[in-house]
Amino acid sequence: MWQRVKNFFLSFRTYADLSPDVKTRRQVNRWLRDRPALTSDEWYEYFWQARQVSPAVATFAYIYLEQYSGLQTARILPSDRLEEDLHLTLVCWFDWHFTLCEDFEQHLGVGIEDYLEMQDLSTVEEFVMFLNQQLLSVNHS
Repeated sequence: MWQRVKNFFLSFRTYADLSPDVKTRRQVNRWLRDRPALTSDEWYEYFWQARQVSPAVATFAYIYLEQYSGLQTARILPSDRLEEDLHLTLVCWFDWHFTLCEDFEQHLGVGIEDYLEMQDLSTVEEFVMFLNQQLLSVNHS
């Protein structure tokens, strides 16, 4: 009986450990608030078109990065650092990388070959370029 009660309370603690840090998310969104909010099309034109990123990849990143993190993607810059500035590991669910791979394949028809490579990316630019490379590698095969 006591083991069940103990497991019940431990599951709450584990859930909290794996859940997004809402306080950090609010802090990052406050930090982003001073920046202009761009539409998906503007975000693509200002930051990704010149880098020859597919519009589909830019739109995917714009929509899904916000869904995973709760951050205002409309205010995010390519130079923002994923951990130091946006704190993605803290503001996302623990398994957001896996969900991203599934969503990318479902929406763009391309599987991400090396998900572990994503963990080495440091900026939003590197992240979007990585996604774009996944799409390009299939289109050039």
